Amino acid sequence: PAALLDEARAAPEWQDNNIVKHIREGDWLLAYQADRLSDRPSLQPIQDWLRAAHGHIAKLPRGAAPWHTDTILSCLYSAVCRHVLMHMGPYVASHASPLVKGLALATLQFFGNVPSGVLNWELAKKEGFDRQPSLCAGLPHFSTGYMRNWGRDTFIALRGCLLLTGRYQEARDTILAYAAVVRHGLIPNLLDSSNNPRYNARDATWFFMQSIQDYCTMAPEGTGILSAPLRLRFPVSGWQEKGVDLPKVGCLADVMQVILQAHAAGISFREWNAGKQIDEHMRDPGFNVIAGVNGEGFVYGGNTLNCGTWMDKMGSSDKAANRGLPATPRDGADVEIVGLAKSTVRWLASLKEYPYDGVQLRADRSMSFGSWSRLLEVSFERWFWIPEDGKAEHCEMKMVNKAGIYKDVVGCAQPWCDYQHRPNCFIAMAVAPEMFTASRALVALENGEDLLGPLGMSTLDPSDLAYRGDYHNDDDGVDKHTAQGWNYHQGPEWVWPLGYYLRARFHFMCGKDASPEDQHHAVATVMRVLRHHRHHLWGNPWRSLPELTNSHGAYCGHSCPAQAWSVGTLLDALHTVQTGVDPKSPLASPVHVRSNALRAANGGDHHGAAVPNGGGVAPTAAFAPPKRAPAP
Repeated sequence: PAALLDEARAAPEWQDNNIVKHIREGDWLLAYQADRLSDRPSLQPIQDWLRAAHGHIAKLPRGAAPWHTDTILSCLYSAVCRHVLMHMGPYVASHASPLVKGLALATLQFFGNVPSGVLNWELAKKEGFDRQPSLCAGLPHFSTGYMRNWGRDTFIALRGCLLLTGRYQEARDTILAYAAVVRHGLIPNLLDSSNNPRYNARDATWFFMQSIQDYCTMAPEGTGILSAPLRLRFPVSGWQEKGVDLPKVGCLADVMQVILQAHAAGISFREWNAGKQIDEHMRDPGFNVIAGVNGEGFVYGGNTLNCGTWMDKMGSSDKAANRGLPATPRDGADVEIVGLAKSTVRWLASLKEYPYDGVQLRADRSMSFGSWSRLLEVSFERWFWIPEDGKAEHCEMKMVNKAGIYKDVVGCAQPWCDYQHRPNCFIAMAVAPEMFTASRALVALENGEDLLGPLGMSTLDPSDLAYRGDYHNDDDGVDKHTAQGWNYHQGPEWVWPLGYYLRARFHFMCGKDASPEDQHHAVATVMRVLRHHRHHLWGNPWRSLPELTNSHGAYCGHSCPAQAWSVGTLLDALHTVQTGVDPKSPLASPVHVRSNALRAANGGDHHGAAVPNGGGVAPTAAFAPPKRAPAP
């Protein structure tokens, strides 16, 4: 109730606020808060304290009850926040920034024990359903049941939500739980407590591989997780392609090699239980899943009737004739998947602890990880860069709406879709910057400003003919482009890609020849973009960041108001900025970074000038005794 009490405290007429009226009419709030702790024996002292407080307040005049209830709950919340933040790892604990701490606290609401949404149902039956916590995608729509755990969302959010907050064991358990249900060389899109997982996402597996790399470089255990024992729920013998030799699985490293080898040899299968029982909208060919590696080293896949990346909206309107048609199939080689694969093979090529050297290709050829990595560096810009001068070997310039950007896809069946300006290339820039020429990357990042909204990034350039910036999932109209929310990824502004954009922007603005002044400018540039997020984080009752907004940051009623990957990727971006400056530079001082960069986030630019509408003030209840209405 802390957010509601903050809201009441800020209201002009404290006594007329709804929660104040409710507390005045009865002491249910304190009793409810105490009763919620009954299944947590370790919190017994707090429960006893709340019940004692409840007993005292019950004896007070009713007009005094709201003020004292607010004092008790807000101060308890403040103490809990301080305690939690002190145990959230060195990055969070060492930064006084309200934005860092607010994002870190927001991660708590996504990870927890939900009996209907455990990671592994069979294990939960043996060990208890309160010992299988999981990271949900968002609230409230993805809080329980089979919709709670999404592979893609989990591993985009994991670095910020679990690793940066010091929850290494939780991150480890999550990685190993998904690894145990790898099938066809893919992790599930929907986990469904490992009972009926669905394998229709081509990108989730590569975010998973990136998360393993992040864990190995950030967690104290390091690469020790690679030898963690594993047994696949669905043995390789039950699904491997004929003529493809996949390794025997005994540990996490073996599972990783199964993924890499399956992609190198080619993945082709029909979804298990294909039909309306798993997707009431998809047309029959959409259940056929393919993925592989082409001659340029690019991971590719998909078809025109499925949507295997995060831009996964399937049409569902008969009236508008878009049922069974993906709005954004993105079949071909998707730029972010290429970048994530590059990051993976670059890392493995230098990792002595990994027991494999490369992959076996069809036609009895092999390719080392180092060779695969070098091939991608040679091939990437030749195929993906859209030059401003119109001179490109692999560009149909008549289809180009905007130059000076990187293609979103290579090889889409609808060829104009290759050239659409979307934020996906910035994911590749953040995880595999070595594929990009710095001067070109900076041009693309500057052009990326056309996608920036107050909180997120437009999923399609507003100048594109297909752009539709406002998402309404209940639209029952006849316009194919918007009916039943078909434009989910055709313009609405999603928050999570912004984290990768800011990481990429900071990296390329702080190149190897960057001066302290360049670094200063890079920090301030990134932090200015975040000035609205602090205001939103503390100004809404969820104390979180949304899944998306409509055009120009407008509220979207069909978006989750709290989304794990939105919070996780922005916390990660802050970490990149605050730890990524040259150690020899004065800017490396946490005080310097905090005082200059966060001034920008709080409403001032890097020269200290005021920025209009530049952020709010964090509620004092979060970190200190709150300001009170006058005591009755």
